[in-house]
Amino acid sequence: MKLSFYIFSILLLFACNFTEIESAKVVTKRSEIKALKPATFTRDSIKLNLEHKIENDIPLFAHILVPLCDNKNQGIVPVHKSLGDGLNLRTNLYWGAGYGIRPHFKRLKEWKLLKTISNPNENVLERVIFYKKYSNNAKVYLIADAYRGDRMKNCLEDYLNALSEQITDTLMIDSNIVMIYGNSDLIAFNGHNGLMDTKINFIETEPKRYKDAVAIACVSKPYFNYYLKNIKAYPLVMTTSLLPPEAYVMEAIIDNWALMKSELEISNSAGDAMHRIHKCGQQPARNMFTTGW
Repeated sequence: MKLSFYIFSILLLFACNFTEIESAKVVTKRSEIKALKPATFTRDSIKLNLEHKIENDIPLFAHILVPLCDNKNQGIVPVHKSLGDGLNLRTNLYWGAGYGIRPHFKRLKEWKLLKTISNPNENVLERVIFYKKYSNNAKVYLIADAYRGDRMKNCLEDYLNALSEQITDTLMIDSNIVMIYGNSDLIAFNGHNGLMDTKINFIETEPKRYKDAVAIACVSKPYFNYYLKNIKAYPLVMTTSLLPPEAYVMEAIIDNWALMKSELEISNSAGDAMHRIHKCGQQPARNMFTTGW
């Protein structure tokens, strides 16, 4: 088991380059100092809102922003050219490949693909909308956007602007209103940690309604938590190490979130999914993820 985990850890190095790893160490140290300050808010209002919606048969909305893996425009160790083509929806590592968001959720019988939208805006190549109903009567619409690989900056800014409600929008699917961006309940980033090598323009504002935030990317906690605290978005699941941002992790998070599991249970479910696929040890896999401040 230990040997398999070491091999897995080595493989993860290919998710981020070595300069990113060094910068991650520096930022982690800085963030640890900031983390000594008390958290500015809890998740209580978020949970109350989710409970109210489930009890009153109101759907929950989860919006995932996926910057396509891109060998040319992102600070990664290059992968196979088809996997790292930031404009190829069919073969891209984070979108169209085996553990990409679109085929993974499409394979799951419980999730119904409602609609596929091509080029919903200039930065997004494709949008897919799924739906699932849970045993606790929660109804979840899952919206996933495939951002062009050369639009990492736009993806990061849209993620933070959605959490702070500077971007809000709706869709109509079969006469049903689907809430996206800042109107959704959970907003997730899934892909290369662009904050390692991309400068963003972002005005920190506090939203009217706090939301759950997820960032599945290499060492996301020290990079994203600073912004999340300032815009009152709760870090439901962040990461502490290098890892592949694969769709089964997002599946586990959304399932346990919809079932109103605790923050720790949701975070642990991400690690359990990682262990299930890569056989890297349950506890080491759980340690890759964290919740809260």
